[in-house]
Amino acid sequence: MKRFSLALLIVMLFAGSLSAQRRPRVFTTSDPSVWVTAGIDGFRANVVNDGVTSSTWNFGNSTNLQYRASLEKGIRGGSSFGLAGSWGHVPFEYTSTGVIPPAGGGTQCAQCDAHLDLMTLVATFHSGAGLGLHQIFELNGGVVAYQNLKRDSDGAKLAPGGGNIDPLFSVGWGFGFGLSDRSSIDFTSNYTIGLHERKGLSNGASNTNSMPSLRLSWRTGFGNRTIRR
Repeated sequence: MKRFSLALLIVMLFAGSLSAQRRPRVFTTSDPSVWVTAGIDGFRANVVNDGVTSSTWNFGNSTNLQYRASLEKGIRGGSSFGLAGSWGHVPFEYTSTGVIPPAGGGTQCAQCDAHLDLMTLVATFHSGAGLGLHQIFELNGGVVAYQNLKRDSDGAKLAPGGGNIDPLFSVGWGFGFGLSDRSSIDFTSNYTIGLHERKGLSNGASNTNSMPSLRLSWRTGFGNRTIRR
């Protein structure tokens, strides 16, 4: 019995040693390892009510342009996840009651035309790729920054002098046309909301900035994705 147990132990140790020495196999797929996207949005925004400075930034639901780029890691089936950023120089109407002193510097006006830089940075997930016509789904979450609020008439910086950063969420759906298995032209309809802080706002004031958009993009894949088994 002791000899049998000793033999079994030796066999188990030998098998464990072979398993530890076995190296995982690496397979190269045809899927790109990295996706790069560049696009342009035609988007609309409504209004931001800022209770801290007692001001309102009214974008008037007018259509403006925003430029977007992303860098994403490829996963199975042409899907990918990564980071995306956008920028647009946007006109708006600034109004303030002047009741609360400006926070963080900057001036105020009862009503004036102005411009600001609207920027976003989000984590993004993209699904949909391939040769020919295909559907696209996108999901994004991150932040939107309202920076460099300046009055049009004299370039004076408006309150809040340091701008503002809010959470942002977005979902998109559309179609792409693949010119190859790793390059396509995409067209998506996106619904985006920015959630502003409620500090200083009345209960009836909205803290949601709705920003629907239509986006035209060029999407290109590089490298080949590898799998270890």
